Amino acid sequence: MKKNEKTKLVRSYAEALYEVAEARGVSEKVFGETLKLVDEFNEDPQIMKYLTNPILSNDDKESVLSVVAKKQKLSQPMCGLFKTMAKNGRSGVLFYVLQDFKDIFYRKKNICPVQVKTVIDLTETQKKKLISALEKYTGKKVVVDYQIKPEILGGLLVECNSKIIDDSVKGKIDRLMMLMKGAV
Repeated sequence: MKKNEKTKLVRSYAEALYEVAEARGVSEKVFGETLKLVDEFNEDPQIMKYLTNPILSNDDKESVLSVVAKKQKLSQPMCGLFKTMAKNGRSGVLFYVLQDFKDIFYRKKNICPVQVKTVIDLTETQKKKLISALEKYTGKKVVVDYQIKPEILGGLLVECNSKIIDDSVKGKIDRLMMLMKGAV
């Protein structure tokens, strides 16, 4: 399957999942399930190896996904997605559908995911001020993923959409070095 075809396939499954979840009023629940499943797939790559194994039948894959759904007490839209993808021989792209669902959910709910890197954990007051500033900057509600990165030496490194705001000590030193190199 070509990359463009795969992207369209993934997007159509993710959009269908969103539409069903929204129609049933469980989009928030499905979103939470999606995050949990993506984490599990990242932690255990064997799951994807199993789902992409061409030797195993679609029925076998459907059975395994059914067990996962029951064990996790997943919502009806998520169970339906598992079943449909397995029956159609598409369970190998399930991980990508779940990732794409997250993007669709954020876009439809007018949410901007932001990644903030700092040397130390911010206080609750600092986090509230930062979120307020980022919401004003983006014009959207923001969901912040905080990461501790000692290599930035101090300050903040903020990634929002395709923009990077580098107010880190390392970034300032790097920019100063570039200026000095240009001046020599």
